[in-house]
Amino acid sequence: MALGTEYRVLLASLLVSSVLTAACGGDDRTAQPLTPDGVAPVGPVKGKPTNPADLGAGHVDSPPLPPLVDRPGVYDPADDGPVDVAVTIADEQAFAAVKADQAGARARVRFDAVGYTGASGDAPNATIELRGSTSRNASQKSYQIKLAADAAPWRGSRTINLLKHPFDLTRVRNTLSFDYLRRITDITSLRTGFVHLFIDSVDQGLYEWVEEPDEAFLAAHGLSTAGALYKAKNFPFAPIDNQTAADPAQVDMIVAAKARPDLAKLRRMLAAVNDTKQLIDDVIAHYFNRENYVTWLAVNVLLANYDSNFQNFILYSPPGFEGWYFLPWDYDSAWGWNDQPGEPRLPRWRQGVANWWSVILHRRFLSEPHNLADVVARVGALASTTVTDAESTRMLARHQALIRAFISTSPDVDALPCAEPGTPAAIALWEAEYTRIATNAGRARDEFVATLDRPMPYVLNLPARPSPEAVVFWWSPSFQLRGAAISYDIEVNTNAAFDPAAGVAAATNLTEPTFTTALPSGHYFWRVIARAATDPSNDWQQSVNGYLFVDVP
Repeated sequence: MALGTEYRVLLASLLVSSVLTAACGGDDRTAQPLTPDGVAPVGPVKGKPTNPADLGAGHVDSPPLPPLVDRPGVYDPADDGPVDVAVTIADEQAFAAVKADQAGARARVRFDAVGYTGASGDAPNATIELRGSTSRNASQKSYQIKLAADAAPWRGSRTINLLKHPFDLTRVRNTLSFDYLRRITDITSLRTGFVHLFIDSVDQGLYEWVEEPDEAFLAAHGLSTAGALYKAKNFPFAPIDNQTAADPAQVDMIVAAKARPDLAKLRRMLAAVNDTKQLIDDVIAHYFNRENYVTWLAVNVLLANYDSNFQNFILYSPPGFEGWYFLPWDYDSAWGWNDQPGEPRLPRWRQGVANWWSVILHRRFLSEPHNLADVVARVGALASTTVTDAESTRMLARHQALIRAFISTSPDVDALPCAEPGTPAAIALWEAEYTRIATNAGRARDEFVATLDRPMPYVLNLPARPSPEAVVFWWSPSFQLRGAAISYDIEVNTNAAFDPAAGVAAATNLTEPTFTTALPSGHYFWRVIARAATDPSNDWQQSVNGYLFVDVP
């Protein structure tokens, strides 16, 4: 989902809470110390050829995953809509709790839609609850409707996702993404379509229906319903320890089981990903399908789906295999969402492939030159044959008149995410943004290529004080994907804006991620720039946490 205000601000200065613990605010920033081999983004871990005898009792032999093949016939052109959907509330008090986002709130409703034959009489046949994370705070809510066991499925499913995409000015980013995914091999897509929603006969405007990834989804797409299916919620591919694994509530905070769970299998994969004694290529061969994984990375690059580090993807493992496929989920913050009016630009450390450096699986994989070359090749192939700006323009034109008709009138025009909702200026902004994203795939490809030689992100750590007069500044090492040497420039200043006149210490061309100096009593700010030897003036990187402060008594 699109990021809420608080999360966007936090993510602009931190990688994520599971990677870095920090406190930030105004001129008072600091971070908890990190060990060089701990959780900070670091350079590659090469491993060694895997000896089966070293894999331990937890290892399970398995054949390699076959190619992932979606079933094209599942996509029904009639899904496009819009179709009128009516929801009648049976318990107004419970629905008020739903809209107030009270924990576990759901209300009994009667669901009906044009062409649906599963509703008879006036009796409730479903429940409704809020759907999403940050979108729960928006004025226009997204909903999930669950049909009763004795009600007929709608579009093959008893779980109906109705998404408002309140932070997407265009209201089309998700639809455009899944339209494209249907055309790409080695990955699946989801059925989507537009819905005109009424709740108690009150017009709620335009919604997008998105197919629920569950056992019905697996069956419809030709995948085994006996497989394990998880949706990532806060999932950096870190190991899941025994204590966490024993608590379903804690596991659900990391991943949500969407079909038959198999936590033991998931933990075996995570253990291998984090086992730096194994070559990453051996891990990929045993626990993933290489073509599917490379395609997932390339698609996220081209669609600029940057909110896919620890969430917004699905893992599926068929029975009889140890391996996992990446499946897509949630692209409403793709297609240059951060360049949408009023949204913060992506910081430099999240541009291009650096965005995924925080995840150990991606970091280990991309550190190997031949793996990076495969991703570069897949991005290039898709950009030249499938995900093109000309095709995006054509695909967007197919939905433009429909979306314009809705966002030009109440209730949608009154809640567009822009400075002046409800005015002609808002509609003009929508028109401009809708036109702009047609060329975003080309910009994303250019950014990806242009940033490949930059150093990868790194983290500033809490300075050490080995003696009253000395301050040791240190940070996690950076890394350049093509193996170029890295140097560091550090600046210490009495001003958080780093006014040159307020500088108190500096060094350039440091070859190690540390700098020691003596400082008099005072409150200081410090930052570091990493530079690659390929082109130090252009191939540079900032730290994830921007700058820190240190107090010297």
